[in-house]
Amino acid sequence: MKQVIQLDADGYFVGLTTADESPLEPGVFLIPAGAIDAPTPNVPEGQRAKWNGQWVFEDIPQPEPEPEPPEPTPEEKAEALRMEKQYAYQTESDPLFFKWQRGEATEQAWLDKVAEIKARYPEAQ
Repeated sequence: MKQVIQLDADGYFVGLTTADESPLEPGVFLIPAGAIDAPTPNVPEGQRAKWNGQWVFEDIPQPEPEPEPPEPTPEEKAEALRMEKQYAYQTESDPLFFKWQRGEATEQAWLDKVAEIKARYPEAQ
């Protein structure tokens, strides 16, 4: 086995990999695809190494900033509120309704919770 240099598709240093000796030709090493038999580069801080017949060092490019998400449309805002209201009914008032049906809560507790949700989301349909 022999350590060789692994490059990415653009020729940049990725790391070390292993070349195995050929079982048919002793002393000949089978270099993996995208790898080269060259000295390991001593990459300066903040740079990357590219093989171009020799090592060339260049600054690591800064990633593009993530774009700001677009402002939701009025329709999207209304749909989000409608879904929040529906979720509130499912998680807050529906359990009280079923407790009332089983005699574990009062009808008024359920009605108060429904009124509270309606007041919290007046514009949601």
